[in-house]
Amino acid sequence: MNPRGPRPNPSTEVVDGIIERASRYLLDAPMGSDPVIAHASPSELATAFAATVGLGFADDAAAHSVSEVLASVDQIIDYSVHTSHPRFVNQNFAAADPVAVVGDWLGAALNTTAATFEAAPVFTLMESAVLHKLGRMVGYVEDGVSATDTPVGVPVLPPGIFCAGGSMGTLLALQLARHRLQPEMTVRGASGDRLVLFVSDTGHYAASKSAALLGIGTEGVVKVATDHEGAMLPDALDVAITEGIARGQTPFAVIGTAGTTVTAAFDDLDAVADICESRGLWLHVDAAYGGSALFSPTHAARLRGVHRSDSCVWNLHKMVGMTQQCTALLVKAPAQLEECFATHADYLFQSDKLYADYDSGDRTFQCARRIDVLKLWLAWKVGGDAGFAARIDHAVAMADYTRNRIAESDVAFVPIVAGTFTNVVFVWVPPHLRPLAAPEAVDLDVLTELNRCAPLIKARLQAAGTGLIGFQPVHGVNSFRMICMSPKLQPSDVDALLEAIETAGNDVAATQ
Repeated sequence: MNPRGPRPNPSTEVVDGIIERASRYLLDAPMGSDPVIAHASPSELATAFAATVGLGFADDAAAHSVSEVLASVDQIIDYSVHTSHPRFVNQNFAAADPVAVVGDWLGAALNTTAATFEAAPVFTLMESAVLHKLGRMVGYVEDGVSATDTPVGVPVLPPGIFCAGGSMGTLLALQLARHRLQPEMTVRGASGDRLVLFVSDTGHYAASKSAALLGIGTEGVVKVATDHEGAMLPDALDVAITEGIARGQTPFAVIGTAGTTVTAAFDDLDAVADICESRGLWLHVDAAYGGSALFSPTHAARLRGVHRSDSCVWNLHKMVGMTQQCTALLVKAPAQLEECFATHADYLFQSDKLYADYDSGDRTFQCARRIDVLKLWLAWKVGGDAGFAARIDHAVAMADYTRNRIAESDVAFVPIVAGTFTNVVFVWVPPHLRPLAAPEAVDLDVLTELNRCAPLIKARLQAAGTGLIGFQPVHGVNSFRMICMSPKLQPSDVDALLEAIETAGNDVAATQ
């Protein structure tokens, strides 16, 4: 017998230590005066972790002490990008909702899968309830339709499924589109038809990836011309479909975009739906980014016509701050999900077990799925529709403030697209090139210099931890893309970021 009592369980100490650190980080998130990232190179990271537990594993990996593991946790936090920082404007996500974070922890602790009712009774009903609410917002479900008839009755089929991200949602939607055209395809395989789908030339690359995986081929993806802001031109779509038919191809789907990745442009979904209906084509809406505008009475009209689509993918881990990841694929005719994906595995999907009608696993490609709905359900219950709406409205207000600041800068910053939503796309102009002619009108030498500036300026901001902002070519020039999405972003942060870009830009210009 040990007179000193039982020895502490190392696992308990590690768990307690991680929880304490994670909670402290969550509740005392970085402020504007803190760095967005403690920048380090790959070799510097490897060296830093070598002082605690190392990043790699030996052939005979030994256990480490509690203090060493917790020291490595401190390093993980210190060296990670602080996406909760108000000056993290780099990606189409930012600042996870604290309730969503702890909801994610709870879901992980309960560690079940959403495939069957018997494994996830609460979460099965929760998914159905949330999907019905989202379906009503999109316009697939009539107001007042509930998630279930009775707690023990036959369920009302949810209008969709949760899936592993927006790209997966688009992949599944395109398989549904092909299945509607070729219902025997799942049994007999693909026909000899040269299938073709259409997406704007600013649409997400998920279209091409999905075509490659589905055996359609990337040559079966037609990129349709867009306007200056990045929205699909409906007339160009109609012409492209006609040309595809003339080439002997079989059009089967169109992807409309509600919030493009770079400029946050919204296609005219009503006009696109008119064409799809007249041509008998499946309309899928990629609302991975912009779908959350539906929460805001001020901005919901950007998705006018979405109710006429056949499917819609919506990432809740983007604009409303759910943790990675939380994606819903909504389907107007949800019975097709089982028709397309079911294999009726008799070890799992048994019709004679309790409440088998509630099982969702045979309605999608994926079987085991994380309980992504829990964090959304909790955050929604805490904040309600108004909480999410406020987040959207704040994001657009901060983008409008940024656009006004750029306009007031006169010659230092030049917008590349006007923009009306959350993304602000612009270039910084070196002093000796001011005032700059329209970027598309400048000569090659000037364009080359402009294109060098953005990555060099970003590198300086990144190294200093001042801010994290993306860049990419838009209309032929490397442009900054400031995504004003974080609820923590304030006018002072916008001012500080623009000032930091100007300072770094002047340093870059002095070395050219």
